[in-house]
Amino acid sequence: AAGWAGEEVSLFVGEVAGEVGVPVLFVTDVLREACSVGAAVASSRGAQLLALFDEEVPGVRASERALREALANVIDNGLKYARPPPGGGEPCVSLSCRWCEEEGKVLTEVWNSFSPPLPDEDLRRAFEWGYRGAAARKSDAEGTGLGLQIARRLVESMGGTLCLHNAPMPGWAAAESGAGAAGIGAPPEGVSAVLMLPRAGDHT
Repeated sequence: AAGWAGEEVSLFVGEVAGEVGVPVLFVTDVLREACSVGAAVASSRGAQLLALFDEEVPGVRASERALREALANVIDNGLKYARPPPGGGEPCVSLSCRWCEEEGKVLTEVWNSFSPPLPDEDLRRAFEWGYRGAAARKSDAEGTGLGLQIARRLVESMGGTLCLHNAPMPGWAAAESGAGAAGIGAPPEGVSAVLMLPRAGDHT
């Protein structure tokens, strides 16, 4: 994709998202498939791919192909920049999916471990055409700066949103009485990509 032009990306997004508005599917089903594919990639990079899904998450109206492509891009991006814990161990990418009552959306979070907090400029510009932030420029991770842009455009074509923010590990608050209280300490910090989609029937 290194030589892609803007028009080619637009055509790609249009082609992949061509089924939008037709089927009702469950994000958790697509995530499980992404996990089976991503686990092999994670293992080859010396990382872990963890998953935590709510049992009951509403369906969404979306193109399965578009959602699969968007998630694959976000997961791959997370695996590139996940870092091992300070005390040693494997870097990890955590996937979670739940119904977010506050937003009225199906919320999927892809969190990569122990990444240094991203500067505000990188959070703001991460989805710009060809943009690679300071962490990407300093690392040896290959990339074109197109993966997140393609992912966001696919998600937006399905009526959703995709953003990045610095965040502690998802689910840590719920585990504070267990792992947190066992002396592990403060919640691990990292970077989250948060994807939100309206449930089927809520599209405007």
